[in-house]
Amino acid sequence: MELTPATDTGAGGAGGGDGGLVLLGGSPLRLFTLSAGGRRAFLALRDGATVGAAGPGAGQLARRLVEAGLFHPLAPVAPARGSSRERITAVVPVRDGAGRIGPLVRTLRVHCAEVVVVDDDSRDATAAEATAAGARVLRHDHARGPAAARTTGTRAARTDLVAFCDVDVEPTPDWLDRLVAHLVDAQVVAAAPRVASPVAAGRPASLRERYEADHSPLDLGSRPAPVQPGSRVSYVPTAALLIRREQVDFDPSLRYGEDVDLVWRLLGAGQALRYEPSAVVCHQPRASWSGWARQRYDYGSSAASLARRHPGLLRPSGAAAATMLLTGLLAAQRGRIGVGLAGPVVLVAVARTALRLSRRLARVDRRVGAVLTLTGRQRRRALVFAAETTRRTWLPVLAGAALTGVALPGTGGARVRRASGVVLVAVALPLVGDWWERRPAVGLVPYVLLRLADDGAYCVGVWAGCLTQRSAAPLLPVRPSMPGWWRSSRARRSSWAHGSRRSGRATV
Repeated sequence: MELTPATDTGAGGAGGGDGGLVLLGGSPLRLFTLSAGGRRAFLALRDGATVGAAGPGAGQLARRLVEAGLFHPLAPVAPARGSSRERITAVVPVRDGAGRIGPLVRTLRVHCAEVVVVDDDSRDATAAEATAAGARVLRHDHARGPAAARTTGTRAARTDLVAFCDVDVEPTPDWLDRLVAHLVDAQVVAAAPRVASPVAAGRPASLRERYEADHSPLDLGSRPAPVQPGSRVSYVPTAALLIRREQVDFDPSLRYGEDVDLVWRLLGAGQALRYEPSAVVCHQPRASWSGWARQRYDYGSSAASLARRHPGLLRPSGAAAATMLLTGLLAAQRGRIGVGLAGPVVLVAVARTALRLSRRLARVDRRVGAVLTLTGRQRRRALVFAAETTRRTWLPVLAGAALTGVALPGTGGARVRRASGVVLVAVALPLVGDWWERRPAVGLVPYVLLRLADDGAYCVGVWAGCLTQRSAAPLLPVRPSMPGWWRSSRARRSSWAHGSRRSGRATV
């Protein structure tokens, strides 16, 4: 198997001592220090050598770099016919899919041994149309949801691989060929294609379709990646997914988020999943603005249920909360006071980041330039992430603060209004930069307004789900990490208070 460097993720390298190499890249960003032998293997892999021909230890190194997202595997792609075709059963969960299910079944039959359609209590001619197209149809006598439908179809499959495909998905001819190649690796249990908008095929598009083409919640982008919580690709949707049959274990109680739950349980069990955007399927966007908003709301409503099943993975960043809170507090100050406080706070944050990077990059050539570049990039990403977290989690808090400022008389109300206004600008401003970088087929003002509405609908869903589940876990930020000297002094104070001889140790 060949590998390709993930240069688009920021991966880079610099010389180290003893002929080694220091690598920085991946998602989340990681630092690797390679020995001289590791350097030789890395350079061979980078130049196109297969894992077997790159020298001793190349296989283990390649595995670590792929898992970190610094390299992506280039598995050989063979047409899914013959033995490959006979290994795949397509499972299509559907409710009221007449007019769409027939063409989809005929497309899937070309590359699959069998197509199993699970009719989830349709009220139209879905079952008859699927049967006429050559599918084996299983029917639920009452609607049980997509998780239960996929489970029913998987249990009926006679092959070791299952390809999930929703009825509103349009597969391209080679999408399964490219996914099957990843499952040659025994540690990979599932591979997902890119779920793109039909606008990419050149169809006429409305404003909603043009926006979806750039910012669909199902489209995870054009860069391949390992699937890992907290990374650029933290999950993959089951709207289109190739998976080993024995790994399918949906929770039927989840109406939304069942795919995220399955993916995170597989990853927690030590399995590997891949996102392969060279395999493409098209997905029809919602037919109306109300349906578009409802989709975002429904996705957000699953956050509380997922947080209960996967503690910690959905809690907001404490650093993001601290950034927005500090922004509001500084805005509430009068003139020079706010400016006077902002300078030292920003300098301390930048200095802390630079110091930590300088220590980690001690063996890197031209360290000063690397530290300055990475510090600027890290602080920018932190601000953008804080703004996105606020839009998708704490907008009701911001709205409540603004209303409180209107109700309060005098100076107090003015400060609250000023603070909430500044924070609102701070969370919206990164969208302008995002539009400039992406240049979507949507104007600047419509794009910013739609992004705010998009995140707002998701946020309302999060709060509604928290009320239903009686859990505030997706709303409560993780406590931000403190500087090393603070942790050290706090540990010493705790030791002294309890009469212990242990002392804290400073870490950065």
